[in-house]
Amino acid sequence: MKIYFMALFIIFSFQSWVSADDIGDFEIDGIGINKSLLEYLSQSEINLALQNPTYYKNNEFVVIFINKLSKTYDRLQVTFKPKDKTYKIHSIDGVLDFDRNIEKCLKQKKTIIEDLEIMFKDFERVDEDSPFVPDKSGKSKSYGSWFFLENKGYISINCIEMSDTISELNGWTDELSISVTNKELEDFLRNDPY
Repeated sequence: MKIYFMALFIIFSFQSWVSADDIGDFEIDGIGINKSLLEYLSQSEINLALQNPTYYKNNEFVVIFINKLSKTYDRLQVTFKPKDKTYKIHSIDGVLDFDRNIEKCLKQKKTIIEDLEIMFKDFERVDEDSPFVPDKSGKSKSYGSWFFLENKGYISINCIEMSDTISELNGWTDELSISVTNKELEDFLRNDPY
């Protein structure tokens, strides 16, 4: 079990165990928030990823996929402001597929939560199970947990259980996502971003 525990910490690629209260110390596959995406991708690679983006309300933030960088995850996505030419990363997400195996996803989520509770002193934890919003049928489920760090942003761990219909229609699978999000994007998301 300890080996499994350590593997989960490798997923996060923490820079320092001592300063775990600073969300800026967390990285996913070596990519950290509040850094420039240009440290990891060229301008042409960013432009290519921007050909298939997802925008939040008023195009204030954009989400792109950067799969080529990940050694650990099936997908990586980053969120930044499209008008910011420094491409400051406001959120980084790592996604693992759990094809039709939500129980395994939930077990891994539980272990990650236990590890984070040991690492942090000051946080507010919120757990919420709800319908997965992109599935308009309401049959897909989201099992989410958020660690809100006082005035610093949050870390979220979510398992998504896709319905048979949406899996067949879109090719989506059950998945685990781990997200590190800074305070600026957190504040935006709290104010009706869609």
